[in-house]
Amino acid sequence: MALFVGEFNQAIDAKHRLAIPSALREQIDTDRDGRDFYLILGPDRHLWLYPDQEYRRLLTSLQPSPLPTRRNKKFDLLFALARVLKPDAQGRVVLPEKSMQRAIISDSITLVGKGDHIELWPTEDWERYVEQALPSYGEDVLDAGDGISPAGETDN
Repeated sequence: MALFVGEFNQAIDAKHRLAIPSALREQIDTDRDGRDFYLILGPDRHLWLYPDQEYRRLLTSLQPSPLPTRRNKKFDLLFALARVLKPDAQGRVVLPEKSMQRAIISDSITLVGKGDHIELWPTEDWERYVEQALPSYGEDVLDAGDGISPAGETDN
């Protein structure tokens, strides 16, 4: 599984092309994760990029039954709004017009590594988010650390 980390300022050109920085592309094992990306509209209306195989694994876990269920019906848009993006030789993908219309996006974006996926944030929104989150960052890291046991130890 790819592990995406970091933040990268990029621009979307007039043809809706977005260059995925090599620092992010290098975090993908193409043999295991595939070369293509799935573009989805996240719950916050930011566009999210998943490596091909990671997205397929995610969907498999969401759809355990081949028959329709009320739970699965809630995922209709997740399938309908998803798009497969195939990077060119320079690592650029073309963002579909409809995806851009439905998302919160701008020409100047920041690609944010979020573990198993990459999120596309308008740079101004990302910087505002970071500025608001920084005052509690230290406490948040310490709180997260409280839930981690050192290697080899178990809670009794």
